[in-house]
Amino acid sequence: MGAINIEDLQAGMVLADDVLTREGRTLLRKGNQITQKHINIFKAWGVTEADINGVTKEDAIASAISRFDTRIYQDAEQAIESIFAHTDKNHPFVSELLRLCIFRDAEKRQDAEK
Repeated sequence: MGAINIEDLQAGMVLADDVLTREGRTLLRKGNQITQKHINIFKAWGVTEADINGVTKEDAIASAISRFDTRIYQDAEQAIESIFAHTDKNHPFVSELLRLCIFRDAEKRQDAEK
């Protein structure tokens, strides 16, 4: 269990803790199964993470990567890492930003090939 980035959430996951807005308003209670509609609502309210039952951050990242064709993901990774060449990739913020940029680039590349 752990906080999973909103970009890595998938329909069918079950919440381990309540999802709250920045102001503390409850959007969805723990124990509920997440739908795509819930994910869209979380994004609209600026929620960045959610605690999920039985899923670690590493599991969520691996699952998100598996959505892409290997070649497309590697091309995106190479292109984006060149942009981040002079940054400290060990810094948690930079590391997460790099990961999200690679995912976004891979999504665009995958959509372009459809």
